[in-house]
Amino acid sequence: MTINIGANIRIHKLTLCVSAILLILLYLYAIRESSLLTWRSNTDTISLKSLLAASIKAAEIGGLEVINVHENIKMTIENKGKTKEGIDDPVTTADYRSHCAMYSYLSNNFPSSLIISEEKSKGCDDTNKQDLTIDATILQRIQNVDDIEVNVEDITIWIDPLDATKEFTENLLGYVTTMVCIAVKGMPSIGVIHKPFESKQTYWAWANHGSSSNLHTLSTTETNKDPVLIVSRSHAGRVYNSSKLALGDDVRIVSAAGAGYKSLEVANRNVTAYIHMTMIKKWDICSGAAIITALGGMVTSLDGEPLMDFDSKSSVTLDHGILATMMDHRWYLNKFSNL
Repeated sequence: MTINIGANIRIHKLTLCVSAILLILLYLYAIRESSLLTWRSNTDTISLKSLLAASIKAAEIGGLEVINVHENIKMTIENKGKTKEGIDDPVTTADYRSHCAMYSYLSNNFPSSLIISEEKSKGCDDTNKQDLTIDATILQRIQNVDDIEVNVEDITIWIDPLDATKEFTENLLGYVTTMVCIAVKGMPSIGVIHKPFESKQTYWAWANHGSSSNLHTLSTTETNKDPVLIVSRSHAGRVYNSSKLALGDDVRIVSAAGAGYKSLEVANRNVTAYIHMTMIKKWDICSGAAIITALGGMVTSLDGEPLMDFDSKSSVTLDHGILATMMDHRWYLNKFSNL
């Protein structure tokens, strides 16, 4: 047997050269896209694809801050007051650090855009400074997404730095998410939800443009399922009683925390409906509404009104409850309208 050592060395060198060229091209592409992101943010219009990429990174760096507080930093807990259900509404070091990272990143890249956050800037000097460029891996995830540009005044960015804070303090980390939502002319259009603990996955969807590979659009062959409702832990009793009246004793009710978590349970078809019967903040529901509607579902108030006032001129609250479904939305509305 004859072994051609010279030929093997040449092939090996060729493989290394090709790999190096591909890495260089990917790096140059990332630099180009990042430069394009910064350039476009300084004009009167915004590239929504660039904003999607930035939103994904913002949610993920916020998640890193939440993890860092959980694992390494002594956590302080404050009380913002009471919810409508009479439950303490806590805010922690993790909320503030996540807010600082997310808000700073988005405002630096899109200085002309309005950003509305659940939290305020506090202790931001202690937050890890983030690289302002977009990671090449994020650009790969959205490379097949078509881009459009919109006027900057039509954009409102909603961020929730730590959804399910109470559960975070109780170490129920599976419910915790970080979220970014892009509203265009008041409509939730792009939703990003990141799970920093349970699965360390990021979910995103943009109506008529695409979604992350861990989400799937509604199939026309899907059939009706027996009702399985997901409701908030903070007011499970009221919804439990109302749901039994509306749908009968056989309805199954799942109690969970975090609007982001519950919205993903609807989007992933693990439940048939998400019901919230009291006031809810827009940063809680905007991302989930954008994802569910982009996948073919519906999110409305319990009065049946569409969610279309997520702009800077409106209140930050939704006062007539929430119904989110992937199927049979009108049927659920009719059942609950009589209560």
